[in-house]
Amino acid sequence: MSARFLWLDVRATLGERKTLLAAGLMAYAVLAVPFLVAKPPEHVMAAMGTWFGASEPFTLFLYLWTDLAMNKLVVILGLVLAGGLVTRERETGVLAVLLSKPMSPVRYYLVRALSACVVMGLLYVAGHLVAAPLVARGVPGFRAGTFFASMAVHLFAAFFCVCFSALMSVLVPKRSLAALVSLLVLFSLVGGSFAGIYNPAWREAALVNPFAHGVTVVTHMAELRPGHVLGSIAVLLGFNLALLALGAARVRHLEV
Repeated sequence: MSARFLWLDVRATLGERKTLLAAGLMAYAVLAVPFLVAKPPEHVMAAMGTWFGASEPFTLFLYLWTDLAMNKLVVILGLVLAGGLVTRERETGVLAVLLSKPMSPVRYYLVRALSACVVMGLLYVAGHLVAAPLVARGVPGFRAGTFFASMAVHLFAAFFCVCFSALMSVLVPKRSLAALVSLLVLFSLVGGSFAGIYNPAWREAALVNPFAHGVTVVTHMAELRPGHVLGSIAVLLGFNLALLALGAARVRHLEV
């Protein structure tokens, strides 16, 4: 039953206006970012060499794509897809009807959260698949392997945004306040994602930030190894499972 509910919820979410808005934001990022690397100032390229050990156009592109586009975008998409999870149904009285069926609150919450992750994943991967051939023509030295390795890791940071927004939706009683808390916390974390690169003295402390693991391919471009990719995915997966577990525990005691 849960698998069928998940499938139906994914289909329903893909047809909603909020998903079309999310797709539009992804399309804007795909089209806009390549223009940012067309004529970079010399001091920007010098900074790339200092931070990442390479001052080539692809390094600048991947940094801008990950930090200016994807980091900010997944925060918005996570809130759009999961910010009203359970809360909206409870406010409208629909939740009580849904739970009168053979569906526990915990199962309902987890299926809805996983559904939002699936939709996020579809939008995120589709955006990268569309961007790759466009960027390959406009960015000298484009490396598809590094680009998709970065996508694979950062995808789990995108899932983190979904899981965190879903958790806030059941921890904070009012939907608008939950959305505000999600935005403030997630954007604060995003702002510190490259803190360990900007200031090497903060490198160890920065690892408590999930987004620092999400950008690991960018920060290790000069010496990227499979362990960097797999290790960061494992850490982010642990963060996401913990958030889902906290949300499920909260939903178990939520008044309908």
